[in-house]
Amino acid sequence: MFIKLLFLVIGILSIAFVAIGFNIFFRNKKFPQTSVGKNKDMAKLGLSCAKHEEVKCRREIEKRTDVCSSCGCS
Repeated sequence: MFIKLLFLVIGILSIAFVAIGFNIFFRNKKFPQTSVGKNKDMAKLGLSCAKHEEVKCRREIEKRTDVCSSCGCS
């Protein structure tokens, strides 16, 4: 019984992998961009990379005149 179930599961998984591979290799579909910094849909929502957010915050802190130069606190 266990062997039959094992072969059934292996068969279903192999069919799934072949189907996924067919979509990727033969339909020439590109993977969706998962990087936040390069995804156009996320940019439309106003989301950006955490690194870029940190740079923006640091620039705003440096522009303020009431900020302590050593620690960045106001």
